Amino acid sequence: MSLKSVISILIFWLLPIFCNAQKLEFNGEFLLFREAKTKQPVLIVNDSLVYKGFAMKRIAFKHTEYPAKLQEYKFFNIEAKTYLVHEGCGPVLEFRNDSIVRIDNSFLHRNQFGAVRFVYNNEIYFYGGYGLFTFKNILTKYDFQTREWIEVRTLSEEPMETRENALSYLIKNDLYVFGGNTKDETKIQTSRHLDNIIWRLHLPTMQWSCHGKINGIANLDYLGNRLNNENQDKIYIITDVVNELDPKKNIFRKSNLEFFPTFFSNYIEEKKIICVLRNEIKKNKYFAIVPTMYLAKGKILSNSQLIIYSKEDYKNIIILTLILFISILVLILFRKKIIHTLKPFHGIIYNRDKRIFSYKGKAISIFDEQEKRLLLYLLEQNNQFVSLNNLNQLFENINQPETISATVKRREQAVSRLLVKVSKITGIEEKELIQELKNSEDKRIKDLKILPNLLKTT
Repeated sequence: MSLKSVISILIFWLLPIFCNAQKLEFNGEFLLFREAKTKQPVLIVNDSLVYKGFAMKRIAFKHTEYPAKLQEYKFFNIEAKTYLVHEGCGPVLEFRNDSIVRIDNSFLHRNQFGAVRFVYNNEIYFYGGYGLFTFKNILTKYDFQTREWIEVRTLSEEPMETRENALSYLIKNDLYVFGGNTKDETKIQTSRHLDNIIWRLHLPTMQWSCHGKINGIANLDYLGNRLNNENQDKIYIITDVVNELDPKKNIFRKSNLEFFPTFFSNYIEEKKIICVLRNEIKKNKYFAIVPTMYLAKGKILSNSQLIIYSKEDYKNIIILTLILFISILVLILFRKKIIHTLKPFHGIIYNRDKRIFSYKGKAISIFDEQEKRLLLYLLEQNNQFVSLNNLNQLFENINQPETISATVKRREQAVSRLLVKVSKITGIEEKELIQELKNSEDKRIKDLKILPNLLKTT
């Protein structure tokens, strides 16, 4: 054995000693779980000794009657409560105030060993499993109201095989299941490994669909130990290497380790692996806390795609990508118009049906006929610069001839009165209610934008 390997082994076996003030060693059967309320580990040895906390302080063993042995139970944390459910389905216990209390009206089913176990909408589910000489593809749920288990009906357009010991993960409203083993029709006493198809159960509709294929690793669970990740965002399987399955990033990563032990029991919490390991020298068991960074210390051997999607999923991905691309393009091209449309309007509104000008929902009655004529003309120009010469035609007296200076004077008075009134109504200074620009054809002539972005019609 190389010096590097020896050092790795020594470091690993010393880590639990450094992480725990006192190493707890024991023999016999046990149950290890995380209490939801205190977020501390609890270890029950031989259904008689209870240790709690990272320092493994012994506490009294208080409990009501329960069937079978505690080592046969699996833990579920729902909000601030911790439940222990028999691995074959049936009895449900609650770890409450450092006591075990049975809360169900059920019995030992012994019908779903090796089931996919998960929590959705604060309810406990078992999918598949093995019992009474048959493999299952049923979905059962614990009803907290009746304290009984019920079967939940699921739908699938394609036939699904029964299975136990499958790998799974949960993302929002979807459960993904793959691998496991089922009945071997050619050999009654044995089972066969399932192919690498991954199935998706959309939980709101309970509809199964084929999601794609796992990249050639469906039978990985038979080759090593799983690390129990309560968050269910990644799957870790320890063989001669660390196999990390990351469904969200669609990555299957293999990392080399010089040495890694076989876990009796474990769960991952934040950056720690809470576990029970074997002491190879004393041939007994001990509680340990191992940093998850230990998993990342090895050399990365490979990075590959985890899920090979089905044609339907590829089609959906392409459609969604195109929709996203078009949406981004529209936002870029029309961002100013969209922002202007979405921005609340705080100006004067003209109702064409009622022929009324209003501001903040209140009708405006102080405009005279010349001012109204000017406002309607500005609305037609759609917030554009207009030539002063064009404004003159609004104020010409068609009943009697007059000089251009008289028309200009009438125009200037009307514009001035309008600016004063709009300033009082809106609180905007008069100088901000008009913009000037030299005419592109004749620099001697001014173009005006009156009441910029303050007029709108409905």
